[in-house]
Formats: sequence, C-alpha cells, structure tokens
Amino acid sequence: MNESVSRSQMVHSKRKISKNLRKRRRQIAKEAAARTLNGNGSSPDLPPLPITTNGSSCDTLFSHRYGALPYGNIYTSNTSNRDEVRHDGLGCFLSTLNDEQVLSILQFLDGKSLGSVVQCSRYLYVAGHHDDIWRDLTLRRYGSVGFTFVKSWRDTFVSSEMEHTKKGYAVVVRGSSDADLSRRTPFKFEPHRPIKMSNIYSDTFFRSWLCRTFTIQKSWLSINNVSTEDSGSITTDKFLQYEESNVPLLIKGATKEWPAYKKWNKNYLIEQTEGISFRATSGAAPLPAQFTIEDYAAYCDEVSEEAPLYLFDRTFAKNCPTLLDDYYKALKKTCPFFDDEAAHGHDLFSLLGKDKRPDHRWIIIGPKRSFSNFHIDPNCTHAWNAPLLGRKRWIFYPPGVNPPGVHPSPNGDDVVMPISLGEWFLTHYNDHVRQRNNPDVKKRPLECTVYPGDILFVPHGWWHCVLNLDDGMSVALTQNYVSRSNLPDVLRFLKMKPQQISGCRDRPEAIQPEDLLHAFTSRLQQCRPDLLLVAQSLADTKWQCAAWGDDNEEEQTQEKQSPHNKKKLKTLSQSIVQQAKSNNATNSDNQTRKDNGTTAHASQFTFSFLQ
Repeated sequence: MNESVSRSQMVHSKRKISKNLRKRRRQIAKEAAARTLNGNGSSPDLPPLPITTNGSSCDTLFSHRYGALPYGNIYTSNTSNRDEVRHDGLGCFLSTLNDEQVLSILQFLDGKSLGSVVQCSRYLYVAGHHDDIWRDLTLRRYGSVGFTFVKSWRDTFVSSEMEHTKKGYAVVVRGSSDADLSRRTPFKFEPHRPIKMSNIYSDTFFRSWLCRTFTIQKSWLSINNVSTEDSGSITTDKFLQYEESNVPLLIKGATKEWPAYKKWNKNYLIEQTEGISFRATSGAAPLPAQFTIEDYAAYCDEVSEEAPLYLFDRTFAKNCPTLLDDYYKALKKTCPFFDDEAAHGHDLFSLLGKDKRPDHRWIIIGPKRSFSNFHIDPNCTHAWNAPLLGRKRWIFYPPGVNPPGVHPSPNGDDVVMPISLGEWFLTHYNDHVRQRNNPDVKKRPLECTVYPGDILFVPHGWWHCVLNLDDGMSVALTQNYVSRSNLPDVLRFLKMKPQQISGCRDRPEAIQPEDLLHAFTSRLQQCRPDLLLVAQSLADTKWQCAAWGDDNEEEQTQEKQSPHNKKKLKTLSQSIVQQAKSNNATNSDNQTRKDNGTTAHASQFTFSFLQ
C-alpha cells in the first residue's frame, strides 16, 4: 500500500517537473521572441505597397515562389497553432531565433550542407532557398573566375559546381562522398522547381521578394519637369547658363549621330569585348563578380532580384579602345560644351594627366529594375549621362534637401538609406509625391525619363537616383568633370574634406587625396591662372552649393540640436529591423520602469496584410 502511494507520488512529481519544464521552455521561447522583433517572423515596419494615382495598390510580377506570406497574415490563419510549421521545423530551441538570425546561420553552410538542410522541414525548405544565400555562395566560390547565370542563384551555383567539379560528376546538392570518381555516373543538370509551402509567415522572407517584384507604375513615369533643350538649337553659351545655374538639363537627340548610338547592341558589344572581363557589384552582395559581356547579357535576361549586380566599369576605354572611339570624337562635335579642350574650361581634372586624375569615365550596364541608389556625385563634380540602350528614370533632389528615407551623417561621411531602390519606392514613394507640392518651390524634386539618343547634364551637389526601365541590357556612358562653374566648390572640397575624396585611393599611379589639392592648383596655375584666381577667392569665402558645409559648422549644428531631435535623427537613420529592435529594447526598459512604479507607454507595432 505504502509502496503504491510512493510510486504514484513519484509519477505525479515527474509529471509536475515535466510540465514545469515545458512551461519554462515556452516562457523562454516567448521571451526570446519578444527580444527578436516581438514575433520570430515579424518585421513591424514592413511597408504596404504604395498607392497609385487611381487609389489602388500596385501589383507584383508573381507570387512568392515558396509560398511565404507577410507575418500579419498569421492572424487570419484558420489553424489552431498558427506558427506550428515554423516551430516544428526548427524545434523547441532554434525556434526562439528570428528569421534573420536563422538566415545568418545558414550563410555559414556550404552548398552540400545547405542542400541537406532544405530537406529537413517545410520551414527550412523555404529558409534554405532564400536567394541571397545562394548568391553569396556563388560569388564567394566563382565570383572572381566567372560563371553563367542560370534562372536563379541556386541553379547557378549547382550548374557552376557541375561545370567546375570533374565535369559534372560530383553531386553537389544531394551529397556524395569523395570516393573514386570513376564509379560515379555523370548526371544532367535539372533546373530547380520550387514547391510552395503553406503556413509560412515571415516578413523577412517576404520583404526581399516584394522589393524585387513590384510592377513599375505608369503614373511613376508621368512627371517630367527637368528643363529640356533640343540638341539642334542649344549653343555652348546657352548650356553654360544652365551649368552656372547648377540645374539639371536634358538635351534631346544629342547622341543620335554617335557611332555608338547606331552600332551598339548586345551582339556588337559581345564581339568587341571578347576575352575581356568586367566588374559588377551590388550593395547587397558581399563580393563583386567578374563577367564577360556575353555572360552578363545572360544574367540580365534571367535575373529578378532586389539589388541586381550592376556593371559599372571604369577601365573599358583602356581595355577596349574601340568603344571609346565609338563616341569620343562624336561627343566633341555634337556637344562642344563637353569638349575637354573647350575655351570655357571643361574637364579641368584632365590637366593632371590621364592616369593621375581621379576616375571619371564609366560604361554602365544593368538589367531591368537595376539601379543606382540615391547619391551625390564624388569630389563635387558635374557629370553627363547618355543612355544608348534602354530608358532610365531619374529623380533629383536639390542641394541641401535630403530625399525621403535618406539620412546623411552631419559631416557627410556616411549615409543611411534603404539598401535597394525597390525598398525606397515601397517605403518612401508616397512621401516623395507629397514633396512635389512643397510650398518652397526650390525644395521640390525634379524627375525625367531619358531615352537612348538623349544626354543628361547632372549638376554637382544634387541627390539623384536612377532606375533602368526596359528588358534586357540597359547600356549607358557617363563622365564626371570639373569646369569653371564648380571649380570653387571642388577646391574647397579637396581642402576641407580629403577623407571623402574618391576615385584614386586604389590606383597607385593616381595622385592620392592628401596631394590632390596641391597638384591640381599647381596645374591650374600653369595652364589656367585666370580660372584659378577667381575660383580660389570664392573657395576661401564659402561653399557655393548648399550640399556641403564645413565640419566645424556641422558639429555646432549638431550640438544645438535638442536631445529629442538627436534621438529622432538616430531612429530615422536606422534600418527597419534596427528600429524594431530598438523599439523592443525601449519596451523592455519601459517595462522595467513600470515594475519599479514608473509610468511608461509601450510602443505599438503595426502589421502588414499583403497577398
């Protein structure tokens, strides 16, 4: 009898311990979830799609390939345990990590291990096929030697492994030993066919897909308020009026007589650049990639990603002089104001010598929806840009007016902004539309669509972004220059902000930043003392353009800011995820103060319900 009671008590005690342990584990999971964005798959500030002019949300090109939905959709789920796929797929302990942390762990795996992980659960199938992971794998392994893009980054990695590893005898995803290769049977590459999973709720997975698949609305291209001149009527004197006024100018038909305009197409560029590799980069990718034009054209035809690799090559004129010959002489004839030998003093950095000057000439190639994010051109230079294949959409913000979502540091050394132009359109485009009606006309943005055959003058100090609109390869030429109109600011920039000088640090033959001012003024004194005398007196007085300020002035401005404004600026300069994490930390502090008897208000999160 006593033995039976004792055994019963023991069983009850074990059940109680087990129940308490499960309760404690759930509590740990709940606390971890609160620390990681208040819900493992949640990114609270994921933006809704921007509203079009007719009041409806814009569309996307296709649904998520693996079935992921925004985290907010979890509240419309009919299942009893709404997040069971994630919890069961990761297990009791790993499910306390948020989705960003899971992706960070998966990035440490090689292709073979990642191929095994995606077979473990439905959740890991979706997480393990996140395209950015396979892109980084491909670039780390084959970015420097070149590869052919195939449909997706996952397929590209697998096909590259087959090509480079014993001519396709190694099974890279399903896994195989390194035994005698002669016993292996070669297999044919089969493209991956995604399987959609149900009940996967993750803003992290969904955001990347959303930012690369939203459709470009016609209404976004409807505003064209950049000043326009016809190439047949504009004179050098008239152009210099625009340059002195420091405002953008679109010159229609300026490049239609260039050989490059008439001859350049995909086949011609492939033929002329045979055997030459070009460097392509992305703000989201860890490493650059080397492409031939043929391989890059294949990439442009297939790719759909948030921040595509953008070919931005400064050495094309040296490596392929035929491409330079296709436009350089014609430029001087059709746009004499861009002639580096013009009497008014165009391209004054050329006085330093071809190899000693900062970088100034690029060929730019990208797929549809590739972009150049918001920036101000380097070293206080002006620029011109001429698309030869494909249209480009430009948005300008005047000097001293930051675009929505763009937050430079007080001294201008760093800039915080969305990582892709897609994210900017989704998050800040409606703010941009409101900025068009700013009561101060001088603070309103300018926009235009530039077609092949046109050339665009980009004045110094203006924030601008560029989006490629057409299928296939978009190809353009651009040059940055110093002229009489921006020479005062260039001299002041070289003196006051040597840490921001670019285009020469990675070239030993170029004049380095600490010596650039002295070398430039010496050459101006020898060749153009008339320009130097006037420019130097203005440079010693103040900045001529509102885009820059002296470091001591910026520090004083920052010190005058109230603590509230400083905190607001710091918050605005954070990414969406950083803001969410900061809010969670604030919530935790508020809860601590509340427990101590201090009144506090917890921040509220909002969720997106997108299909």
